[in-house]
Amino acid sequence: MKLNKLRIIPLGGVEEVGKNCTVFEYGNDIIVVDLGIDFPGPDLPGVDYILPDISYLEKNKKRIRGIVITHGHLDHIGAIPYLIDRLGRPPIFATKLTNGLIQNRLEERGLKGQIKLNVLDPARSISCGVFKITPFRVVHNIPDSVGLAIETPVGMVVHTGDFKFDPHPVDQKLAEKGKLARLGRKGVLVLLSDSTNAQLPGKTISEKRVGQVIDSIFRDVRGRIIFTTFSTLISRIQQVIDVAQKYKRKIAIAGLSIKKTTRVAQELGYLNIPANLFIDIRRIKKYPDKQLVILASGAQATERSAMTRIAQGIHREVKIKRGDTVVFSSSAIPGNELAIHKVMNDLIDQGARIIYQPVLGLGVHSSGHGYQEDLKEMLRLVRPKFFIPIEGEHYMQTQHIELAEKTGVKKQNTFMLDNGEVLEIDEAKQARLSGERVVDKILVVEGKKIKVLREDVLKARKKMAESGICVIIIARNRVEVTFRGLSLEGRLVAETRNKVKKLIKKYRGRDKKEPKMKKRLEGSIGDFLLNKISKKPLIIVEIL
Repeated sequence: MKLNKLRIIPLGGVEEVGKNCTVFEYGNDIIVVDLGIDFPGPDLPGVDYILPDISYLEKNKKRIRGIVITHGHLDHIGAIPYLIDRLGRPPIFATKLTNGLIQNRLEERGLKGQIKLNVLDPARSISCGVFKITPFRVVHNIPDSVGLAIETPVGMVVHTGDFKFDPHPVDQKLAEKGKLARLGRKGVLVLLSDSTNAQLPGKTISEKRVGQVIDSIFRDVRGRIIFTTFSTLISRIQQVIDVAQKYKRKIAIAGLSIKKTTRVAQELGYLNIPANLFIDIRRIKKYPDKQLVILASGAQATERSAMTRIAQGIHREVKIKRGDTVVFSSSAIPGNELAIHKVMNDLIDQGARIIYQPVLGLGVHSSGHGYQEDLKEMLRLVRPKFFIPIEGEHYMQTQHIELAEKTGVKKQNTFMLDNGEVLEIDEAKQARLSGERVVDKILVVEGKKIKVLREDVLKARKKMAESGICVIIIARNRVEVTFRGLSLEGRLVAETRNKVKKLIKKYRGRDKKEPKMKKRLEGSIGDFLLNKISKKPLIIVEIL
């Protein structure tokens, strides 16, 4: 029964890079590791963020003993402000910087000071019900990142968080390999490990190497530098600060997200910013180009971000001019490639020079996620009985499972899960899938509202995006037909209007009820347009 089993339930992060959230349950106690968002691709038009489906947690919120956060990236903390009330406001445990970033997000949602944030210290363990949690330091591309050793009644579980093994991290704090090795010698029942770069051979580039490349760019570029990276990549921002100071350039920030992160990190002591180095973005025209760096958010080309608006020529303060060098110090999150390429093309068309690591191989970005040799090193240190790849799509996780098998994990002891599947491990240390599935809907943020994205709404949006929309308004003896998202000749609009009038006469005697009339018109006009233009737009009929 449940009382004697550890249940591991990923609610997100095992079918995508993002939306990370894993539930650990034993008896009457539940802990949640991470509560992040995912960013929508073109298949989810109109959506701002995707949230984990927390229906199971809502039903069991009285049993939640705490939410433990591994680090401060949005795919691990971004859902907290939207979902914390639905979960009964359990205590949150996170490192100092991560707490600062969470607090900043809570303030944006009007929850300042209302949620209990507890500091997670790698030197101390905490207890949440039956679970004893000991954090261990890992290297990622944001300071204060940790993995978690979770002691449970059936054995030790290790959750790596996002990690890589870098001998030269910018903040000078190495991963705690000694602590991992000791866990491995004592015996680890389950390892849940980051899979984002499991398909890439070798080791990740050291941040020290990235710093050297950034230095060479600043040394050689004579014009203005526009530098874009992830807004929470604090170690990279520090590198830009150091090099800008060295080459006597002022820094102006373009973008609200990077401005907020910089402020929080500086207040908490994670950024060292010399006095008078930063200037207001409105003053950039007062400085020669060779003395300027513009630090811009929007490295993923998200809509309305500073970098996207600069590329579109609609940013209020920053206009591209010949001689500008734009540095993309980031890699593309899967699904964002087309948007990033469009931004780069728009910048080039305006006269900018682009430096982008995947294109030029300069090492302007180092991933925060380990390559194959890093992942194998983690497996060899921890030596788990069972292995669950997390933080990645299934093609990444399949590769990670192969690496696990090469380091000695038995194939039957590896589990590639779907979101919402339940893995149970009993006191005899036997693991099996329960057959349950606790995730069954898409939970999204649109504007400031949380919504369940219904299948019919999603289909309608996709249809509008792919085939356009035809709106038919019928008022007494007048018919108006309007098309959006389609380029049509006026003749076809008139033909469609006449077709509607004929159909009204045909159906009016047959269908007295308005809903039936609308349904018939939608179907008939859809078929008519498919025959005429080989597309079937979304048809909306309004009878006034």
